[in-house]
Amino acid sequence: LEIPNVRYPLPCQTIDRTTKPPHIFKHRYFRDTPSISLADHKSPRFLSLAIPFEAMDSRFIGKTIVITGAGGNFGREGCLFFASRGAYVAALDKNLKALKDTVNYVLKEMAKEASDNVISGFDCDVTDVNSVNGALDSAMKFFESSSGQKRIHLLWNNAGYQGKIAPTLEYDTVDFSNVMNINVTGMFIVLQSVAKRMAAEKEEEGGRGFSI
Repeated sequence: LEIPNVRYPLPCQTIDRTTKPPHIFKHRYFRDTPSISLADHKSPRFLSLAIPFEAMDSRFIGKTIVITGAGGNFGREGCLFFASRGAYVAALDKNLKALKDTVNYVLKEMAKEASDNVISGFDCDVTDVNSVNGALDSAMKFFESSSGQKRIHLLWNNAGYQGKIAPTLEYDTVDFSNVMNINVTGMFIVLQSVAKRMAAEKEEEGGRGFSI
């Protein structure tokens, strides 16, 4: 099985063609390819297919994931990680240029495997409650209209500020306040805002969040 636009060696997975196709065939790598059907293969019962790592990971298929600090290096790669595994990514950052670069980077890396609504960027200052709630509201409206998703399944609280590197006796108190405001208060604001939305989902099991 040939997969276009994959730049790394692919692992092989053995599939029993007499059983129900595994989750990988629901992944965007395969779902729009009519030729991929186990019933069409005239090979022995067991097939050995070369499949991208992302396509074998079903945990995030169809899930909506919020990532703060998406314009930074960690956030950018995180957006690609989740999007390439079938998730819808709401990328949040107050640096709009970096945020746009992240969205373009993900769409370029995924090439034809990505639809236009797989990732979208939203202006967000994590230290401002109104900014956070506004970004989340915009994200949910976007994904509900574009993909039918009405809830947040996962939060990656990634936004952070290292601050200046200086000895304790010389450290600027204003910069230290910025560090605490972004890394502690901001992280709590985002976590609380997303958690309230997750808790409101009575028919689901809420969601998951993690902070780094």
